[in-house]
Amino acid sequence: MEGKLHRKAALAAALILAYQAPLASAQGLEEVIVTAQKRAQSAQDVPVALTAVSAETIEAMGIQEFSDVTRISPSLTLSSGNNKQQTSISIRGIGTSVFSIGVEPSVAVIIDNVSQVQPGQALSNLVDIERIEVLRGPQSTLFGKNASAGLVSVTTRNPSEELEGSIELVATDDDQLRTVGTLSGPVSDGFGYRIMGYYDDRDGYLTNLTTGGDLNGGLSKGGRGKFLWEVTENLTSTFIVNYSEDKLNCCGINWHALDPEARVLGFVPGEVAPGIIPGKDNRRIRQDDASLGKSRDVSGSLELGYEINEFTLTSISSWNRWQYQNNEDVDFSDVDVAGALSGGFLEGGIASLSDVETTFVAQEFRLDSPVYDSFDYMLGLYYADASTDRSFERTILVADWVAEASTESLAAYGQGNWRFTDKTSLTLGLRYNYEEISADFVDNPTDSRYTGDDSDGIWLGKVAVQHFLNEDTMLFASYSRGYKGQAYDISTGFNQDKADNPVAAEESDAYEVGIKTTLLDQRLQLNVVGFYTEYDNFQAQNTILGQDGSVQLDISNVGQLETQGIEIDAVALLGDNFILRGGFAWIDATVKSYPNARCFPNQTEAQGCVEIAPGATVQDLAGEDLSNSPDYKLTLAGEYTLPLTSMPFEGFANFSYRWQDDVVFNLNQDPEMQYDSFDVLDLSVGIVERERAAYRVTLFVNNVLDENYLVSKANLGQLYGGRQAIGQILARDSQRYAGVRVKFQF
Repeated sequence: MEGKLHRKAALAAALILAYQAPLASAQGLEEVIVTAQKRAQSAQDVPVALTAVSAETIEAMGIQEFSDVTRISPSLTLSSGNNKQQTSISIRGIGTSVFSIGVEPSVAVIIDNVSQVQPGQALSNLVDIERIEVLRGPQSTLFGKNASAGLVSVTTRNPSEELEGSIELVATDDDQLRTVGTLSGPVSDGFGYRIMGYYDDRDGYLTNLTTGGDLNGGLSKGGRGKFLWEVTENLTSTFIVNYSEDKLNCCGINWHALDPEARVLGFVPGEVAPGIIPGKDNRRIRQDDASLGKSRDVSGSLELGYEINEFTLTSISSWNRWQYQNNEDVDFSDVDVAGALSGGFLEGGIASLSDVETTFVAQEFRLDSPVYDSFDYMLGLYYADASTDRSFERTILVADWVAEASTESLAAYGQGNWRFTDKTSLTLGLRYNYEEISADFVDNPTDSRYTGDDSDGIWLGKVAVQHFLNEDTMLFASYSRGYKGQAYDISTGFNQDKADNPVAAEESDAYEVGIKTTLLDQRLQLNVVGFYTEYDNFQAQNTILGQDGSVQLDISNVGQLETQGIEIDAVALLGDNFILRGGFAWIDATVKSYPNARCFPNQTEAQGCVEIAPGATVQDLAGEDLSNSPDYKLTLAGEYTLPLTSMPFEGFANFSYRWQDDVVFNLNQDPEMQYDSFDVLDLSVGIVERERAAYRVTLFVNNVLDENYLVSKANLGQLYGGRQAIGQILARDSQRYAGVRVKFQF
């Protein structure tokens, strides 16, 4: 098996590197401008491992949802749970998937310079986007504590200098109807606007045999206004307001494997899944309680830029309120559990209801110096206050609590670049981060209240050296320190001991070396990065069985993790009309030290499970793989333009391909959670008006090969008396679907 993986990895690398042959045309690749270091710079000049795509590439690849970003960055992976809050974004194998509202993600998502606090907020429609940047490795020096593994930065389009607008319509054979409209232009000299609105309605792709309805679809809608005002010759103002809401019958966990004798709680009579054949092809489910999630997101930001003698003083003020309510069927069946336990007095299954509301306020000030011949620098102050309330109720296996988690952060940072020769420069960055956290938890059945607060301060930093061999080739090496603050494990079972002892902060040390080069008369960009990162006190979630039979979640610190590997990004212009993009990642993400990890269900002593006290067993995970971290991943995308000189339009054909090898979906190495490699191919063809893209018609097929693949698996055996019960979560494109996208611009 390992030899097969190495052969696939070698083939993947060869596919990317094969396009270094001389090309005939004089036309070169366009430069991509990024803000990876909070300055506008060419992506090829930044000593940071990153992947960046422009608006044109986003449109060509049909990127519409956050999960589509995995198609452009092989180091980025997503895993999902049975609601949007349980989605985990990972870079280089490192991410955070926890139940608690008191734990922030390891991968930051920033939209127009504003952080998204809760993981569910990031899963919005990617509409009217100018640029997406994926920065790999710790970015804490400039972007703060929740970028300890990296960040995804999304920049929306600015107002246009002339009146323009567009309307886009999408229809698919799996019953999606999507409309996006934009209008942009000037109001007067120095003042412009851009307004966007969208409406997206999609049927689900799972069938609920109990109700006859579907699951994993829903309705989402929203809008954004962006207003740019050049107040004076020296002062510029950008105001953005966002609103979005969705109502999703999501997310159903259906059966991948199930013992026919499995019963809820091990004894409740009633077959769990009659009429269902478990397996990765299964798209049927039975549940009597609704899976329904409703969210509303309202945000605003004001960015002011003031020029002072070639210096720029920037102020970014932001406010956000996000609300999310979700119902879940947590016995994953339509068995009448309540009726069996009450002798028929009650009826229904085990269900939960959760209400989350997050309020976030942030203020940043930054001073940027001019780019002098020998040096430049920036200095910044950052303040943020995030408060999240949550109520949670569960029937039968009773849970009923309300909680509040708050984090108040203050940071000062600076970064300077010293060019001590024409070709060599040194970057030094330093950040001091101070935060105060608090938790307030009330358990309603016992009328118990647990409160706690704590504080922490830490110095973070970065040093990078870059050297230009010539104007087209740059070498760099860097060291950076990442940090994710201490956190409260707020979930069912929270007590005063947890309030007095928050989960310790997570720290990381990262080393990178790389080369960025542009070859063949600007027709090939090739970037290669090698990295090694070590994490101390990684915050991980375990699943345990409560004394009453309920499944509980517990967060603890893993001793040490390490992730190392090689990443290759390439863009090649083949002829005048074909652009090929490729990415390849070899990532070895493993546990370095975790001597007292929980055993997986039914793990034997021969498999490494050791009893350390009566009823208490542990295993040593040293050397094991991190969850949902493929060792190898490949992405390829091609954009071909066909000139039709006798027509008023041009033709185009695009493809997108990704492959990843096998993974294990949880940290404790449960063999039931392993999953094989898979690949997905998307194709599209169409026409676009030649002069100004007045119309664009695209026919597309996603997952052309109809590859059934899983986003995640869950071992639910503890809920079923120890019998085999493996749930799965399927992505929308885990089966083939086709559609048409029509866009008109004026």
